[in-house]
Amino acid sequence: MNSTSLFYSQNAIELAEQYNGLDFKSVHQSWKLYWPELGPNVLDISAGSGRDAKWMSEQGCEVIAVEPNDALRQIGRQSTGPEVTWLNDSLPVLKNVQSLGMRFDLILVSAVWMHLAPSLRERAFRKLSNLLSPNGKLVISLRHGEFTDGRQGFSVSVEELEKFSKDHALHLQLVSGSEDNLQRADVSWQTVVLNLPDDGAGNLNTVRRIIVNDCKSATYKLALLRTLLRIADAHPGAVLDRSDGKIALSAGLVALYWVRQFKRLIDCNGQLILDTLLGTFH
Repeated sequence: MNSTSLFYSQNAIELAEQYNGLDFKSVHQSWKLYWPELGPNVLDISAGSGRDAKWMSEQGCEVIAVEPNDALRQIGRQSTGPEVTWLNDSLPVLKNVQSLGMRFDLILVSAVWMHLAPSLRERAFRKLSNLLSPNGKLVISLRHGEFTDGRQGFSVSVEELEKFSKDHALHLQLVSGSEDNLQRADVSWQTVVLNLPDDGAGNLNTVRRIIVNDCKSATYKLALLRTLLRIADAHPGAVLDRSDGKIALSAGLVALYWVRQFKRLIDCNGQLILDTLLGTFH
């Protein structure tokens, strides 16, 4: 356990009280313009005490809260109740999140990026961008100021996020600065809001993301392509055989991801849609 993880474990109760002493609206005022666009599916990275996850859940969002620290995750789960789904996961891997096969309308990365080593950030950003739905928002807060309590922090910048966004076909929509809510004179914040466009504009990465993330299923071939790409992203070790320039995958895994794409239709139309989908495999 590194010094940062140890700090959060040893001070979980005090930190949770500190976090909950501030409300979502005051902490996230800088991107208030986008609150109405939260969307149905939200991912809260390093959700801590669950303050933000709880507020977004109360707005009608389906929230997945990710917290790697056991003590904070337990506190957060008790605070939010069963309305929020909690996962033990962390950047840059997000293995458990990827296994869900979901895409999110909003991903909140609040007070996290400064703990991530610069060498890991490009991978982390790629993972996050791959989890966005078309027109989804990625909100990242940047902390400026050194830690004096044993936690490890690294320098952060908007310029770094701008570069990553260009590399991964996201558009920069907002950069907003704010003072520290805990009144620390040597700490300030910037909030960056990035968007994954759904209009097909941009480079090849954008086209690929539309194929993977677009909720429309125009043809079974497009659905199958999305299925294979999602398996490649989430389960790189799922290949059973590689020979003659071909690969073999588990048919069950392909079927699982295929059906997931049509889950909303299944929920709306029930058995009729399910029978239609299963008939596709015969």
